[in-house]
Amino acid sequence: MRAEEYMKETGPLRVRGVHSLPENRLNIHPNEGADLGLMTTRYSVDLDGTGPSEIFLLNECPPETIEINSKKWEKLGKPSKAKLAYEEGKLYIRKV
Repeated sequence: MRAEEYMKETGPLRVRGVHSLPENRLNIHPNEGADLGLMTTRYSVDLDGTGPSEIFLLNECPPETIEINSKKWEKLGKPSKAKLAYEEGKLYIRKV
């Protein structure tokens, strides 16, 4: 088995670029956080090798949605759907 097969992963999520979010922040609904094994409100992560970021689990974030800074969304190629994978403090965004 490959190492990535052990990572916790969400199902496909809508990706929403938000101008007002800081560049190093992502928001997801707590249900998606549970899929990743995340249970508290805020985590410091290394986002896809782009450096330190924070992920917030917020009830105000629509379910099955990733809210991300618009500039970072553009750098990722403006995906409309993506999966999140998490392992040992590293968060990966995989386009679907």
